[in-house]
Amino acid sequence: MVWIVLSVILFTAMFGGVIGFKLYQESVSARSEAQESHSREAVYRADGAAAVLRETLTAVRVAISDSDAIAAEQFRAILEQRLDPVRSISAVREVIYLAPGENIPANLQSLAGAALASPSGVSSVVSNLDGIPEIAAAIPVRTRSGEVGAILVRLDPAALLPVADPSHVAILLGADGRALAMQPPRSDGLFAEPLSRRFGLSDGRVQQIARSGEALTDIRIGEREMVLAAAALPYEGLTIAVIGVPNINQGAWTRTRILYGLLFVAPVIFAIGLSAALSTQMNSLKSARLALGDSEKRFRLAIEGARCGVWDWDRNRDTVYLTDSFARIVGRNEAMMLSGSEFLALFSQHDRQRIAAAIRGSSKAGDIDIEAQASGLPVWFHLRGRPWGEMQDGLTDRLVGVAIDITERKGAQARVAAAENRLRAALESMSESFVLWDPRRRLVMWNRKFRDFFDFTENGLKPGMSYGDVEADAGLAIRSVQGGANSGEAYEMELKDGRWLHYSERATSDGGLVSVGADITDLKNQERALKDSEQRLRNTVEDVRKNQQRIAELANKYEQEKIRAEEANRSKSEFLANMSHELRTPLNAVNGFSEIMLREMFGPLGDNRYVDYVKDIHTSGQHLLSLINDILDMSKIEAGKMQLQKEPVSLSDIVEQSTRLVRARADEKSIRLLTELDDTLPDMTADPRAFKQVILNLLSNAVKFTPEEGRVTIRSFEYESRLAIQVADTGIGIPKEDLPRLGRPFEQIESQHSKSHQGTGLGLALSKSLVEMHGGEMKIDSELGEGTSVTIIVPFDGGESEDRLASDEQPRSFSQAKINAA
Repeated sequence: MVWIVLSVILFTAMFGGVIGFKLYQESVSARSEAQESHSREAVYRADGAAAVLRETLTAVRVAISDSDAIAAEQFRAILEQRLDPVRSISAVREVIYLAPGENIPANLQSLAGAALASPSGVSSVVSNLDGIPEIAAAIPVRTRSGEVGAILVRLDPAALLPVADPSHVAILLGADGRALAMQPPRSDGLFAEPLSRRFGLSDGRVQQIARSGEALTDIRIGEREMVLAAAALPYEGLTIAVIGVPNINQGAWTRTRILYGLLFVAPVIFAIGLSAALSTQMNSLKSARLALGDSEKRFRLAIEGARCGVWDWDRNRDTVYLTDSFARIVGRNEAMMLSGSEFLALFSQHDRQRIAAAIRGSSKAGDIDIEAQASGLPVWFHLRGRPWGEMQDGLTDRLVGVAIDITERKGAQARVAAAENRLRAALESMSESFVLWDPRRRLVMWNRKFRDFFDFTENGLKPGMSYGDVEADAGLAIRSVQGGANSGEAYEMELKDGRWLHYSERATSDGGLVSVGADITDLKNQERALKDSEQRLRNTVEDVRKNQQRIAELANKYEQEKIRAEEANRSKSEFLANMSHELRTPLNAVNGFSEIMLREMFGPLGDNRYVDYVKDIHTSGQHLLSLINDILDMSKIEAGKMQLQKEPVSLSDIVEQSTRLVRARADEKSIRLLTELDDTLPDMTADPRAFKQVILNLLSNAVKFTPEEGRVTIRSFEYESRLAIQVADTGIGIPKEDLPRLGRPFEQIESQHSKSHQGTGLGLALSKSLVEMHGGEMKIDSELGEGTSVTIIVPFDGGESEDRLASDEQPRSFSQAKINAA
């Protein structure tokens, strides 16, 4: 009996020991899984917070780059404009520039001082009654004068530490172990002292946990048991700690303890209880795995929602594990295991060496942060990673990170750049001036026309200049402004260079302002011209009205005078014709008898004085007969009865005959008579007698008005497909004001030299009429005291010429025209 009791007791003790050991294993397994889950959550939270801080601090550093090169008067405006992208970051509550020497509120001064003193540049200060600190980052900024201010960025803890599990508390710790931010926020003393002391841990224990990747249990807040896991951020002294209830299925754990208790108190039903225990144990394990799967699913959904994937590089095996989300981004269907070279082959050729160098450097120096493009795909990645595991000889054996798909961001950046280039090109091609102001009336952009209108130099305008400064500088180029009395109305302004602008300003939807100026100088000139024309038209209409009355009164008088003048002219022509015929009959007898007497056909005259008298009689008779012939020809031309007998003639023959007739008179005065005819010109069609009369008249006049030892030249050349004949002399010349009178019947220019020569003025008028009857024209060039040249231009065929030489388009003399033609 004792043995049986002892056996039962021994069996019970042994069975109880087995049950207790099993319960202990279950507890250890559950706690181990909870610890791993907390560790993964801490790493995830650390990556998220690091990404937010990196984006924020990088944007601030970009904004303050080359700050010491910005002019003092424009420093704040330009800096505020550059900080606008920082304000658009979701985790940023407020961005404040703390200028040196300004009166800074105590809370901001304390917050900025704490952040600047922190190695990471991030700190917090309790500034409200609930005991929750305010977190901020601060970066010093240097001005051109050497003074140092600061950019204070107040951060949103909710965006920095987003809540993934409401039962877990995420805490951002500083270098001293104190909490800088917490989500969800608590006021139970977690901010009061370093976290290690709060839970009775040694100093630096939390940072050691972050480096090793383990988790601590038996952490209590009040009466509740908690698990603490931590992960370090890539900023000196910053750590993420996650505290929460272990992710243990409490119901399953309670049922397991009850089951093992029943097995302990009822060994008789050991077999049945063991089966039930095994079934309950399997269910508990399944529930635990489901809980773990839910945790992993939430993590996976968060990763996929962010369009990123996870990669894990084992340096010892040279293998890289890619999650299915990463694989889908690079065109694969499921998660995969690749070698290191295959992983690098996923990226473009020019990015592979950069990625390999970054991975090698990260094993010693810290995190990976690089952008790269996929090979053969229009996909861009932002690779982020960090070493994981214990350091051995300064290296880690694993690298874990995420690859974020930034293709849309890259495309958006390219589209924005292209849109800005198109906008700038469009603005520069405008014929109007264009200026854009932001809601604070600071200069944003302008075009070339604006600089041109208001005489700004290439570097005279800079973004951020105030509206008042630009207006003051532009006012130097403005003479006057018209209109624009009411706000928003367009107005006109006159510039000092004489140009006019139509200027208008319109508000934009965001409160900014657009100024547009159009050049209306031509419209203003037209308006002025129209006004002048209108006044002249009115004056003209009034003059026309008055003239109409006078014209009406004089019309009848002029008509009667015209009739009487035509009758008088006809009577004059008839009289001249009749008188010429009447005079030619006795002159023929005088000329004939005087010629018989000169030849002494019936014997000598006797005294030589009779011979001289007879010569005078014969010469006077011939001159009178020539005059009568000219009058008769002129009468025929005026009466329209002159008929030309045109036939092919040789110009050289006509010129030779004419020069022979005037050579005697030229020799008497020692005048050189020169002939310069172009032998290559074809013969012309003309009336030989009329044309000879023209040439003879021109030569006679030239010889008559040329002083002794002068020179008379007759030349021919082709001019605009017509024949030009020019007679030039070195005679007394004709005043320019008297040239228009030449060629009129009975007009002769009075001068000291011409008074000594007889003449009626009919020769030149008759010659001009004969030339015009041949379809030609006559031009006279003369310089007083230097000589005269008369040029006749006729068509070779003797017909009417359709091309008239305009006097303002002709050369100064036709002798020059001949040289040009040659």
